[in-house]
Amino acid sequence: MKQFVRISQLALCWVVLLATRVAGDELEGAVGNTPADTQAAAAAAPTSEKTAAVALELELSNFKMEALMLVIVAGLVANYFYGSRKNAELANIWEKPIATVLQANFSAVGDGRQVLERDSAADLLFYASGRRHCKYAQGHLMLTARQDPIALLNDLTANNHEKLEVEVTLNDSLPGFVFAAVPRKRSKAVNRDRYDVSTFAKIATHDNVPAGIVLFSESADITSQLLDSGLDKMLAGEGGLLEEIYVTDSPAEKPEKHDFKREKRLLATIRLPPSTTAGIQSFREALEFVFYMVDYIAEGINLRPETTKKLGKARDEAFKEFARMAEQEKQEALAKILADKRRAELDEVDKMSPEQRRKWEEKDRKKQLKKEQGKRTRRVK
Repeated sequence: MKQFVRISQLALCWVVLLATRVAGDELEGAVGNTPADTQAAAAAAPTSEKTAAVALELELSNFKMEALMLVIVAGLVANYFYGSRKNAELANIWEKPIATVLQANFSAVGDGRQVLERDSAADLLFYASGRRHCKYAQGHLMLTARQDPIALLNDLTANNHEKLEVEVTLNDSLPGFVFAAVPRKRSKAVNRDRYDVSTFAKIATHDNVPAGIVLFSESADITSQLLDSGLDKMLAGEGGLLEEIYVTDSPAEKPEKHDFKREKRLLATIRLPPSTTAGIQSFREALEFVFYMVDYIAEGINLRPETTKKLGKARDEAFKEFARMAEQEKQEALAKILADKRRAELDEVDKMSPEQRRKWEEKDRKKQLKKEQGKRTRRVK
């Protein structure tokens, strides 16, 4: 399949280059024959020669550029329908194991008619809910954009592959921490771009994890217990499909407001193998393991008291900035209320008679003086 795609791309590039060359030749011919030369030649030529010239202009060879453009458009249209149909076939293949695993773990899957919802020709989504220890799960099946030559070329040059991304939102009662296992080639980007990993976790080591995988964890206690779930074998297995996994209780991007939403989540990326019987079975086992991890985190993780205290202290320290933001917003809101109240009070004063205004000003002066005395007393204490 990849060889066919590469050949098609080379052919498309050759057609584009040929079209450019033909356009250049036509432009050169147009520049070589000026309007004056053309009109003089036409006036001097006999009638029979004029007729022959008109016939020559109507020959197909004079429409090379147009013909090549039609070929390109036809090729793009054919590629779109072929790529869309191929991805639809693959989606049907992968929907079966995905549906099997989801229906075994959740009481509500999809819309009741289909499991995968098409978002584009290369992107399909799923949603499931009704399972213990979690609120819901959602996933994104990412196929190669076979219908789009430019995106397809980008996938091939960037060595992107087809995969399934799964995100499970865990119950609030589950322990909260940050852990990640990612390919070594992506570890720097993850540590740089993910707020939760860079803020709370550090690089961890373990003998059972292969050199191609980098672990990020908040505690050795967390690392050892998670790997005891069988995660080390899933990461170290030959041709393992589980590429990345995150367990986090903090956002991936740094919040901009203090009232950001904190949810505990399990995220996993599973690479799609060849759609053979063995490949589909391996894929199903990897997906089943993701939901097994939900139960393991809820029932198999028992953090030591000192670890729990350390996690809480780290979050208090990290979120101090947001606590200050919350207090500042509270003070600004109170100041606005007082200012509005004062403005309304002054509007009423403007409507008073001179005698009423004098009495109000005297009362207001005493009130402000009392307030200043109260402030000085608090400073002395």
